[in-house]
Amino acid sequence: MDTGLLKELREHRRGLKNHLEKASEFLIKCQITAPYVTRGTLRGCVCPWEIGESADEGVFPIVEDFHDTLEAVWVWSLHAKVTGNMSFKSSADRACEYVIGNWDRFIDKEGRAGKSLYDCSHVLLSGTLFASVFDGTKHWAQLVEAGNRLAKYLRTLESTEGREYNDPFWMVHCLGLAAAKLRQKQWRTIAQTFAKDKVMDADNPFTRVEEEPAHVGPGGHDFFSKNANVALALISCSEEAKEIRKILTTKFLPCIPANFVKRHADENAWNAHLAAALGRSYVLTRRGEFLRCYLKIMNELAKRDHSASAALPRSPSFGRRESWVTFFYTHAYASATKSLTDWT
Repeated sequence: MDTGLLKELREHRRGLKNHLEKASEFLIKCQITAPYVTRGTLRGCVCPWEIGESADEGVFPIVEDFHDTLEAVWVWSLHAKVTGNMSFKSSADRACEYVIGNWDRFIDKEGRAGKSLYDCSHVLLSGTLFASVFDGTKHWAQLVEAGNRLAKYLRTLESTEGREYNDPFWMVHCLGLAAAKLRQKQWRTIAQTFAKDKVMDADNPFTRVEEEPAHVGPGGHDFFSKNANVALALISCSEEAKEIRKILTTKFLPCIPANFVKRHADENAWNAHLAAALGRSYVLTRRGEFLRCYLKIMNELAKRDHSASAALPRSPSFGRRESWVTFFYTHAYASATKSLTDWT
């Protein structure tokens, strides 16, 4: 292993607490609360962008966003877990109150594909971390409902072609993580079966990262790397560590890029998500190639963080720093830290 890479990784890990502090502070600026809202439906929701700055400039309105709120809960919870500092607990509590109060408006009872299942994934990802740090039983009913809905959907799903909000591999990743933490055997079995059938037993579960489909039209999103989600699903769902390392090394590693990947839309978020899978893959395999690519992407993202706030815009063409991109950036930052891989 290149000693220079290991030194850079140690410096990167030492910066985690500072990164979490800055990201958490930024997300407070995005939360709909006093003095903008003191009660009612939107209180506690996390807007995609800074409310005060946007209002002062008259550029963007306050926008309600359910999954951006859940992503902020994840960042605030991880900050508390890593630092032991509970200073952002009140913000996380307000966000959770918003989620519970608006549950029926966003979580589709039929469980069909779409943003409702994406939201269920985020409920599991954020909710299990929140529960481990702050309160283990407060939102148990919502965690179970979200997990059951994902399990029901994935149990009979045949196609893996969904992208973005409909990507089943992200759902499997979140279900697998939550199943292990909450000791839900049925969820674990469904997630493991999906990962085995669609990844472990597949001849070519990965493609060249640079050749992934890209969103090219106006509007819409392109924040998920499909390859990254496949890798994350494999890592979080299988208990066969030796086989996982083999698949990551022989099938995922040859497909990773040499550098930061240019994208038409959501370039920063997409690369951060890819970095999260690379970080997890390095921790498991200890292959320097994964670490090298991870650090190259993270270094490029750091250069694009012009305000050194641990907050990023979605792409160079959209200059406004956003809460959801900040989550992806933080998720990636934590992924190369071994003690945190159960949460990423």
